[in-house]
Amino acid sequence: MKRRDLLKSGLAGALSLATPWAAPLDLPPTGNFCRVPGNGLARLDRQPGDLAYQGTHILTYGAMLALAAAYRGPDGGRLLATGGGCDDGIVAVLTHRADLGGLCCPVEGSRADGMPWRQIAWDIKVAVTHRSTPLDSLPGVALAPLARGDIRSWEALGGEARPVALVVRRHCPDKFEPVRQILLDGRPDWSPRSLWVETDQQLVDTVSRFPGAIGFVSRVFAGPSIASGELKPLAIDGVPPERAEVEAGRYSLKGPLILVFRTWNGPGMGPVFEFIDSPEGRETIGRHLVPMNERRGSSLVA
Repeated sequence: MKRRDLLKSGLAGALSLATPWAAPLDLPPTGNFCRVPGNGLARLDRQPGDLAYQGTHILTYGAMLALAAAYRGPDGGRLLATGGGCDDGIVAVLTHRADLGGLCCPVEGSRADGMPWRQIAWDIKVAVTHRSTPLDSLPGVALAPLARGDIRSWEALGGEARPVALVVRRHCPDKFEPVRQILLDGRPDWSPRSLWVETDQQLVDTVSRFPGAIGFVSRVFAGPSIASGELKPLAIDGVPPERAEVEAGRYSLKGPLILVFRTWNGPGMGPVFEFIDSPEGRETIGRHLVPMNERRGSSLVA
């Protein structure tokens, strides 16, 4: 099959809604997760005392919707959450449509640079392949050559004599996107033979359909296909992409999940951050993401 046909076919389909971490995620079927179509700004039905969040789908579907469902403020205020992308979250905060914006990229170098922020979780990035791949682990030293296209055959990694088909999502080209930063020192030096897709779902679907394919994606989106056996996650230097390994510092393919805001509103934001740091909040975040190790209350970085 030609690469052109492979990419065309790989854009079809959708994620299964099962997950190995906890309850199923009701993931959006389409959308570029740097920015949603149109102006990207949701209109939330806010009442006095409510706190609104908008931002990256990874954090939205990985934790914020579940946190919002469980949270009630001291005076009955709600936490309202809706998805979008990093830019959507920043713009929503700057235009007063949301109190909190969600980022899956570092604040430095983004449009949120200079805004107060707080990291609440780590996102696990997973190297996923077709289920037929005989390998279970990749050497860490092979990740950058794979990403650059210097390794072209699985045979060089101990696999079959089959070409490597690297599937890459067009993610936040103007930001320090975590996977690109880890693998390519932040440069857009992906293999010129890469198969480019627009969304995480398209990456997952393409890799799950074609032997020889590999991609790097959030476990929030890969989890359902891993659970169903459609995708195979690869360990790195024998270390699996699991929460315990991230917390122990043994697994390094991860990205920060951050909340930004304009100014600190103690009565409204304090209880929300206290809930995030509570045992219930950390358990909720830990279903799909990795909560921060230390409980920092409402300490913030400005």
